[in-house]
Amino acid sequence: MAGARPSIAAVVDTAPQTLLRGLTPRARATYAWDVTFDRARESLQAAELCLREGLVHSATSRGYYAMFQAAQVALQVVHLGRTEWTHAALQATFVTELIRRRKVYPGAFAEYLSSGLHVRQLADYHPQGVSRRVAQRSVRRAEAFLSAVKKEVDLANQSAR
Repeated sequence: MAGARPSIAAVVDTAPQTLLRGLTPRARATYAWDVTFDRARESLQAAELCLREGLVHSATSRGYYAMFQAAQVALQVVHLGRTEWTHAALQATFVTELIRRRKVYPGAFAEYLSSGLHVRQLADYHPQGVSRRVAQRSVRRAEAFLSAVKKEVDLANQSAR
């Protein structure tokens, strides 16, 4: 049909390419960090809100995903990003590259990610779920994790200028 408007899906699918056209590779990477980090912040905010409302299982799940998304950004910053990550691959790469090899993040973050995935799976799938205390710890750890990644992103952005 002549003059037909594109579908919403077509517009959404091409929006990132349109926004990125004309940007340098460094600017494109910074845009990707910002978008993914915004999602990590949103997940953390959802975790905090769920915790306040007593939704401990959802708080635990969102806390883990905040760390998962922030870890993706941390890996993008050092040019090890991927479009898709399995939980195991992301954790292994983050721990190997950013904790052990490059020493960018504290060793405790390895445990934050691995135990975060474990408690998320308990919260999402196990009949007994998790306690409020476990959910609080998950959210606190996510806050610390995002704070550290944000610091590194800011340093990378400053050095790119």
